[in-house]
Amino acid sequence: MSKIIVKIEDINENFKSAHVVIVKNGKILILKRSSTDQWMPGHYGLPGGKLNGDETPKDAVKRECGEEVGLTIDPENLIFLPKVSADHQHGFYYTTKFSGEPKLDFEHDDFKWVNPKELSNFKTVPDLVNIIN
Repeated sequence: MSKIIVKIEDINENFKSAHVVIVKNGKILILKRSSTDQWMPGHYGLPGGKLNGDETPKDAVKRECGEEVGLTIDPENLIFLPKVSADHQHGFYYTTKFSGEPKLDFEHDDFKWVNPKELSNFKTVPDLVNIIN
């Protein structure tokens, strides 16, 4: 029997977006999408978004966290989560290392630090509960 080895870097190249599970004191940061957003208005999701040009998924997470919530994240501190969305186009990372306090941009109406077990109490974007659990 032969083994197939797939490097995480090879998987990352096909992602169209990247998101991050930011953990502080056992709680995760979720962002409420703007009520005027075209996709899933008023639903909670993770910080992150589409990759720009030749941007790596980790660099996209760094940029999006700065733009969306004013947090600074070093891409070297991001841990790849081997969970993917149902359409396999969205990569997910995890970190407890960041600086700053959340400050929302125009894309979001609210943020919350929540216990992962409480996620099902919120109206969330598709796959979020499955990705976190």
